[in-house]
Amino acid sequence: MAAVRKTGNTLVYEFDDFRLDPEGRRLFRGGETVPLYGKAFEMLRVLVENRGRLLTKDELFNLVWPDQIVEESNLTVNMSTIRKALGERAGSPRLITTVSGRGYRFTSDVRELQGEASDELTFESETFTRVVVEEEDVEPALEGTPNSNRATFPKRMDHDAVLLPATLRSTVVSSEKRVKALAVALLAVLMVAVISGGVWLYQTRGRNNKNLMPGNAGLRTPLVTRRFDTHGGIPFYVAISPDGKTLAYIQRLQGKYSLWVGQVDTNSSVPIYDKPGISFSPTFSPDGTNIYFIVGGENRPQATLARLPVLGGALTELIPNVDSSITFSPDGKQLAFLRRAGGQTSLIVADAADGKNERVLTTRKPPENFSSTGLSWSPDGKSIAFGAAVASGRNELMAITVNDGNVNKIGHRDWGTVENVAWLPDGSGILAMVKENAGERRLEIYLVPYPEGEERVITNDLNVFLQNNLSVSADGKVAVLQGVINADIWVAPNGNASAAQRVLQGVAPRYEGIDGLTWTPDGRILYTAYVADSNTIWSMNGDGTDLKQLTPSKPNAFDREIAATSDGRYVVFQSNRSGDSEIWRVNSDGSNLKQLTTGGDNSLPSVSPDGRWILYTSVRDRKRTLWRISIDGTDAKQLTDKPSAWPQVSPDGKYIAYTVTSESPGVSLIVIPFEGGEPVKMFVVPETALRGRHAMRWTPDGQAILYKDAVKGLWKQELSEENAQPVQGFEELTLRQLAWSFDGKKLAYTTGVTTQEIILMENFK
Repeated sequence: MAAVRKTGNTLVYEFDDFRLDPEGRRLFRGGETVPLYGKAFEMLRVLVENRGRLLTKDELFNLVWPDQIVEESNLTVNMSTIRKALGERAGSPRLITTVSGRGYRFTSDVRELQGEASDELTFESETFTRVVVEEEDVEPALEGTPNSNRATFPKRMDHDAVLLPATLRSTVVSSEKRVKALAVALLAVLMVAVISGGVWLYQTRGRNNKNLMPGNAGLRTPLVTRRFDTHGGIPFYVAISPDGKTLAYIQRLQGKYSLWVGQVDTNSSVPIYDKPGISFSPTFSPDGTNIYFIVGGENRPQATLARLPVLGGALTELIPNVDSSITFSPDGKQLAFLRRAGGQTSLIVADAADGKNERVLTTRKPPENFSSTGLSWSPDGKSIAFGAAVASGRNELMAITVNDGNVNKIGHRDWGTVENVAWLPDGSGILAMVKENAGERRLEIYLVPYPEGEERVITNDLNVFLQNNLSVSADGKVAVLQGVINADIWVAPNGNASAAQRVLQGVAPRYEGIDGLTWTPDGRILYTAYVADSNTIWSMNGDGTDLKQLTPSKPNAFDREIAATSDGRYVVFQSNRSGDSEIWRVNSDGSNLKQLTTGGDNSLPSVSPDGRWILYTSVRDRKRTLWRISIDGTDAKQLTDKPSAWPQVSPDGKYIAYTVTSESPGVSLIVIPFEGGEPVKMFVVPETALRGRHAMRWTPDGQAILYKDAVKGLWKQELSEENAQPVQGFEELTLRQLAWSFDGKKLAYTTGVTTQEIILMENFK
């Protein structure tokens, strides 16, 4: 651990066993950095500077959020974050007293150090101090996602849109109370404004302090964001009406999915459709009188576009086999959508009134398929914008001319993924919801001027967008969905959930253990965690102490899906460090990074018990199959010829379990010999299991396979039984990752409650 001495005429505050450095924006406890950033840090600084005096809520607003309109709950949320950092609760305060209905008072004695006496030591280390987040003044919320009775667009399996349904009839649902306050994000470049019940947020700043209004290059303007309250439900798809006064959204409330209409000004909503089969993507008609959305279910073998009056009424089914949200021509007479069939996707235009007179504008096929889940018709009616992959594997923003079908690129750059698009109402540009690199979680919104101009990000200070939802009104309001996952890592002795202990309580948005979790032979736990713009591998003791970063940070690099060799020499993982998704290896001490595969789209590694072989998933010629390669990166061999993924080697090294997607009834679990060949066991999994991001492990005795449910809970498939059974004690847990210790005595698992909200952004004129 190196020490850096900071000198000068700097004022530092000491209280209890803490040291607060306002200039360096650091909080220390016993020489260790305590993560506290953004407005929470500012609020603590203001309280300390005004110690002994009651600071009213209005004073705090003026001091912490000057010239900004914020809702009162911001005080509660940030105070909760401060208390967690200081290790106290509101019910038994040591340092900060709450004066009910009025404000807060810092009551601890404070020592001021200045000049030479104020020199501080900043400890630079690869360790990370945990922030324990407990409940304080936070209202409970539900979470989940609606059933999807449609086939979504093909995505790389390492590209995990956390809450989006990934396959036909997929359901990625969870329903837990929000019993944790959200800690403010680590590192200043990614400040997360946690929202628990407020209406107005702080003004955001664009990258490099440039926040430019569309059509007014060089004009500096604030982007104001507002939360729309769904009153207890968790929203999953949202659309804003053309006049900007009404929202249509699908939400999960008390375990059921329904379509709601809400008034923006009054923040009030009513349900208008709650029949089974509701799926996704509500869209207002241009006149605002009808809502179009997708329905499915047992009586509809194909996802079907339907229309419903805003005021409620009879549902009219229009077009079967619609695989995207729709977009309307400016005059409202036509609509456009995407349809998948025969391994390719077509952009189709049809009459809006009855869905007839379909006309194919263009067809794309892998590897140059459509990437966006939505389309956007230009305000002048001449073209339709969309995202699509190109030969390089990257995504570009494109537009097709409606009259002649010519396709042209919009803008000058590409992204890892372009996931949704929306024209600005004056036609001066397009908003594109993108990820800089495939595989990362963070979604940002770029403004792409039209026909020319420099692309610029406009949401780098906003919360993480988990859904690629984007809707724009005629007056320039933008509706999106944002959220964050709060990750915890637990250890259950012998897999007994009732005796499990939490060893790491995560700090949003680090997503600790969400993308990878495993044990080392000496009893340490390896897990993934985001630091700024990279996802790296971290190490800690089995009890959650001695946290260390194992793989180095690299901008837009994402290490995930970890496995350790039994001899303790190597850690194997999936990463895009070379630009494509490949299998990598690193020494157990973090040295000697080595790429083992080439060709791109190699993922999901599993190591054989003897440490000699790596099993992984590879996509070649648009087909996903299992492969094997030596630990040294040689002797690659294909093991399956049917669509297959997520290999796991049995403890005795004789068998491989993997999943395969079939037409019906869904995902199946297959067991084959280690050398490949015909299946020795085949199982049909429950409808909600093995969807989205999988988590699957053999039991230590090799007699069964554990895998997570996409909703909640854990399943156990005994090799000697026909059907899987739920594992007791895990029924109410939203699981993300699983890992058995090498001695088979401890099961580590990652849980994560997701919070998600509708956000309105204004000043897009």
